[in-house]
Amino acid sequence: MLIKIFRVFFIPYFTSLGVIIGGTIFGSLSSLFIFESPIKIINSILNDIRLWAILVGLGGSFTTIRGLEIGLSGEFTQLAKQGLILSGAFLGSYSGFKLITCIIGEFK
Repeated sequence: MLIKIFRVFFIPYFTSLGVIIGGTIFGSLSSLFIFESPIKIINSILNDIRLWAILVGLGGSFTTIRGLEIGLSGEFTQLAKQGLILSGAFLGSYSGFKLITCIIGEFK
């Protein structure tokens, strides 16, 4: 039971975290071609990619909304599961944001 709860939470968490970290690191390689500061590019990408990381962590927003609809109609286990998925995606995106800002310095 506890393993299933961890799986429901950690898959969206690490998916969102991976999108943030991978997107900013590989996106900053574009600074080699456009001759701009990598920190400036990372800040720009980090600001734009946060919402997309959450959506990727959710695995499609319509299934999550449908799961919330089912949960509100009486199936509270489905509501709890969708709550774990949502919180995992949000926390993964936020953790990636904080991790990258700690590595490169304060977000400007």
